[in-house]
Amino acid sequence: MMVVQQLPGGIREFAGYLRDLLARVDQRAGWAAVFWQRDPDGMRACLDGTEVPPWDVVEALLIDLAHDAGPEAAAQETRRARALHGASQRAYDSRPGGREALGDRLDQMLREQRYAAERRTELTRRLTAATSAEEA
Repeated sequence: MMVVQQLPGGIREFAGYLRDLLARVDQRAGWAAVFWQRDPDGMRACLDGTEVPPWDVVEALLIDLAHDAGPEAAAQETRRARALHGASQRAYDSRPGGREALGDRLDQMLREQRYAAERRTELTRRLTAATSAEEA
């Protein structure tokens, strides 16, 4: 695992920004709590700078900030967050092996998408076949 001091500047700067953003929100509520509950290892990787979270995760944390510190605070942070996130993502993707890592991530997401579609089809079939509210 990479040590934060060895990270390229853009990644290190965004990881610090993300830690600061999380310090400003209630991590036991809102999206922050959901992310910590669903993927604590992924959250730690993002805070360490070994992973860059998808933009929608950052955006959700800004929603938490709007709730906790007001919409003005979140609006002010959005531009900075987007710029730092973009720089971090570019630095992360340009590392040696970055192209292969992107391909692996795409393959993983496509597998998850197929699984979700299969699960939806199965649940729809079962719901349609249900003969009572209890079965449904």
